[in-house]
Amino acid sequence: MRTKTDFVTNSSSTAFIITNKTDKVLDIVKFVKENPQLIDQYIEEYMYDEKNPKFTQKGLIESAKENNIKLKPGRNYVVFGDEQGTIIGQVFDYILRDGGDSDSFHWRFCEYLT
Repeated sequence: MRTKTDFVTNSSSTAFIITNKTDKVLDIVKFVKENPQLIDQYIEEYMYDEKNPKFTQKGLIESAKENNIKLKPGRNYVVFGDEQGTIIGQVFDYILRDGGDSDSFHWRFCEYLT
């Protein structure tokens, strides 16, 4: 049995800086589509002993459409949390904390909100 030993929370929001590296207005749906590894990482780290058909790339895209945010060129301050009860809130609250980079985006942790 695997045990999660790093930071785990029961109702939180986490603020992130998502930098849109392009000169166009993009959105969270584009961010999710460009970064399919996010849902895979979430499943591996947090759902290793359960199966939930909602937690798929398709499910994450649908959640992104329902909770879409426009991302202007440059830095964007965004907040996601597991208390929102959305797939995107849960996945982003945990997985974006490590930071990352893709073709159009760079993201990093900003602060924990309670």
